[in-house]
This record gives sequence, C-alpha cells and structure tokens, in this order.
Amino acid sequence: MSVFHENYTLGLIKEVGEDDVLLTVNNIDIVVPLSEGNRQAVLDAVTEGVFLIPYDSKNNELLMTVEEAILYEAFPETALDELKGATEDIPEE
Repeated sequence: MSVFHENYTLGLIKEVGEDDVLLTVNNIDIVVPLSEGNRQAVLDAVTEGVFLIPYDSKNNELLMTVEEAILYEAFPETALDELKGATEDIPEE
C-alpha cells in the first residue's frame, strides 16, 4: 500500500526491541533500527495503542518527524484561531 509516494508506506509494528523495531510492510517482515530521535516516539505510540507507522522503504527508516514550517505550508488551517484548543479534552459536565 503506497500512501505518500512510491518509497513511503505504512508499516505495522509487530515488536519493539531496545535497538530496533520489527515491522510488517506489504506482507514482509522488516527490522528497522531505532535512533535516539525516534525511539521514544515509537514507544509512546505503542503504549497508546498506535501500531501503524510511516516507513521509508528506500532508506529503511521510520518517518517520525515533521518540520513545523512544512506542516504549516501543507496545512495552513492549523494556524487559524478558530482551531486553537481543538484537540484538548472536553470537560465532563
């Protein structure tokens, strides 16, 4: 399943080790090394029950970071005042 580009797809996390993560990508198991920059993000995702992760098959790496400038360029609506606090929990009454 190519979601973003021919080299980018989604991987299903099967197992997380100390130095690597086992993914299933297009029905093939792949071991991807973890770096200091993405280790905590992967652990947090799995803890929250998120097992799908963007994967770059050309470079055999996880796509975990997005530069803020690129985010605002691609999704300018994120800067709208009307959306501030939209992801905060709604208090129970």
